[in-house]
Amino acid sequence: MQRLRQKSASWEIYSGLRARPPLVARADGRGFKSILAGCQKPYDAGFASHMASSASSLFEDSGICPALAFTFSDEINLAFLTAPFGGRVEKIDSLVAGFLSASLSLQMGRPVSMDCRIIPLCRSEIREYLIERQNEAWRNHVFSYGFYMLQEEGLDPSQAMERMRGMREPEIHEMLFQRGTNLAKTPSWERRGIMIYRDEGRVLQDWQLPLFSSEEGKELLARVFRCAEND
Repeated sequence: MQRLRQKSASWEIYSGLRARPPLVARADGRGFKSILAGCQKPYDAGFASHMASSASSLFEDSGICPALAFTFSDEINLAFLTAPFGGRVEKIDSLVAGFLSASLSLQMGRPVSMDCRIIPLCRSEIREYLIERQNEAWRNHVFSYGFYMLQEEGLDPSQAMERMRGMREPEIHEMLFQRGTNLAKTPSWERRGIMIYRDEGRVLQDWQLPLFSSEEGKELLARVFRCAEND
């Protein structure tokens, strides 16, 4: 039996693949279009709360300790300054995807699945990565408001998509503004995402984030990373 176990272990693939820290584990929702069919459009605060709560529960109950989580839309980014499981990619991916899928399923009352991938970074690149994801949150924000506004005006989803095809971000922004929607006045969490982190033993959610590209955002991330290193 021992020999069989050793042999079966040798058949495993990728089990020895490791990533050096720091790194980001990014979990994305799978098949969320149907899952979110009954949610408020273009944004649903209840679903956003479920995502943030799932990330919070990972800090509290998973046994792994990211420095922070950043979530928007259907993705959760977990930044690690030290790698759990010695950086074993297969182990990190499976635990993060499995835990977040289970937590979100319990909160939503239906099966939900997420996948996960690893992004190895240098320490100086973590902020750059978060800036890029926050920029993506803004792009999603502009597109989502435009897409659903056109549907409110009578277009079906395929027509709305065709109408927006090729439109630049400023054009969508202006189209919305002319119809009475000022995207700069929408809730901060829609535009900039939500961050979860630990401070003096407490897991906190920040729904009023500054731009990570700003000096305020730079100082916030530096403070969060210091807390993570001293925790």
